[in-house]
Amino acid sequence: MLVLLVLVVFWAVTSLGGDSSRNEGKSGDKGNGPAGTITPGPADSGPAISERPGGRDEEDGGSDGSGSGSASGSGGSGGSEDSDAADQSSAGGTGWGAGNGSSTGGSGSGTGGPGGGAAGVPAPPSLADCRQGEVQLKLRSLRKEYGPGEKPRFQLKVTNERNSPCKIDLGRTATVVTINNPDEAKFWASDDCPPTKKPLPRLVPGNGTSTHTLTWFRKASAANCGTPTFEAPKPGTYEIEVKVKGLKTVRTTFELVK
Repeated sequence: MLVLLVLVVFWAVTSLGGDSSRNEGKSGDKGNGPAGTITPGPADSGPAISERPGGRDEEDGGSDGSGSGSASGSGGSGGSEDSDAADQSSAGGTGWGAGNGSSTGGSGSGTGGPGGGAAGVPAPPSLADCRQGEVQLKLRSLRKEYGPGEKPRFQLKVTNERNSPCKIDLGRTATVVTINNPDEAKFWASDDCPPTKKPLPRLVPGNGTSTHTLTWFRKASAANCGTPTFEAPKPGTYEIEVKVKGLKTVRTTFELVK
């Protein structure tokens, strides 16, 4: 009987607890519960980031293109030099310079590069000197007129009519260059104050030519390195005279203009 009584009491207690839980669930249904659906907010009309990181708003640049080119040129025989620095160096402070020289022809032919004094192909000391009647000299001005500040340039061409090569001496005292002014007075000469009297033998090929370019720096000179009478050359017609030792003298004229 005691066991039966305990079971009846246990059943009564559990029945009352279950009803309470169900009542709480029903009362909760009447309160605020979670929404049945979740809807997205209004869509944005633009991109989330309107400019590049770092605050820049720019277009991507295309790759840089690249190109290459080349240009080359060469002067004719005895092509004149254009560098004032090279001119002054070769002048030795005497007012003139000898530019690029070249030799063309048969026996002993070659081409010389630029250098101090007269350029061209050096000749061995044992080579015979060129003699009058066997070679021809020609002198010309590279331009007829030279404006203020422009340095007159001249081309001396030596043609050897022999089969065998010979040499000429283009040293400052062996080949004398003289500039005469419009009054036919000496204005400048290469032997007035030469920095050196050393010989400068240059080869003239057999049946060929040797060409040299000379530049006058518009300076005056006086014998024995004295003080020149003239200061600056005036406009007018000038004469250049070139006398190569053992050969005839050649001359030509040019104009200095305002």
